[in-house]
Amino acid sequence: MCKPVIFLSVVLAAGLTGALGAQAPSLDVEQIPCLLVEENGVVKSLVTNNVPETTMRLYFRRLHIEVEDFYWVEMHAKGNGEYWGVFPKPEDEVLARKDLAAIEEQVRDRWARWWRQKELLEDRDPNDDLDQEIIRERASLGKRESRNWMESFDDAALEQWLEELEYEPAEYFTALYDAFGQRLAVSPMRVTQVRDSCSTNLTPAEAGLAQNLTVGETAVWQQGREVFHWLCDGVVSRIDASGIWRGDSLCRACIVAWWQKQELLIPLSALVTTIGVSTFPNDPREISPSRP
Repeated sequence: MCKPVIFLSVVLAAGLTGALGAQAPSLDVEQIPCLLVEENGVVKSLVTNNVPETTMRLYFRRLHIEVEDFYWVEMHAKGNGEYWGVFPKPEDEVLARKDLAAIEEQVRDRWARWWRQKELLEDRDPNDDLDQEIIRERASLGKRESRNWMESFDDAALEQWLEELEYEPAEYFTALYDAFGQRLAVSPMRVTQVRDSCSTNLTPAEAGLAQNLTVGETAVWQQGREVFHWLCDGVVSRIDASGIWRGDSLCRACIVAWWQKQELLIPLSALVTTIGVSTFPNDPREISPSRP
């Protein structure tokens, strides 16, 4: 009489052991050497122990002293756990230099130490001279993301790297989501320089996507504005922080103005299409306070 109970117990125990032994998904994203200014770049990400019905996002922003919220684009599966995604074209914006004022002037690596101190402060203002309103508005979520890429530099190396910059670098990481919009895994954050000279060679699929980008937003202030310090070229639609998809009328207006400036007779209807609205699952942990 007890045998069925014993058998059932063994089956339940085996199932529980299998569930506990299953490994959670994990992500890594490649360190790309650079992005070419005003040109699209591509990055690859690898997921291990993936589960069904997942999507991958590439989060990106420029390194800026005040504006720190991210944008994102959906990545595309290549097979064997590899995904690829395309950055918009970075503008030729130069990073402002900030020397830490709380140390003696003769101390070296003052710019690097400013950034180190910035990472330790909630308001992200080491010298108390930044625009606090901009920080509150445009770093409400992104400032919670740890710049763990700095851990690979000592102060001298970070100072040298900063001094070699031509333009604001780009920071990026990838995140994996399930079908309900819950974040399952996140990669380390990387940083790469934006330069006048950088090898870039997009495949036909990558080049096609570069001209049809849907950019996701993570903060309310980003809606109705150009992607901060990235060009409009190729951005055709946006997904706002609440998950609503819309055609990017702002960037399309810039394209129309450019064509008119060139005095090319292109019908307006060929450039501006009907704005569609749909909803995407929200992520309650969109930019989580703590990074795994």
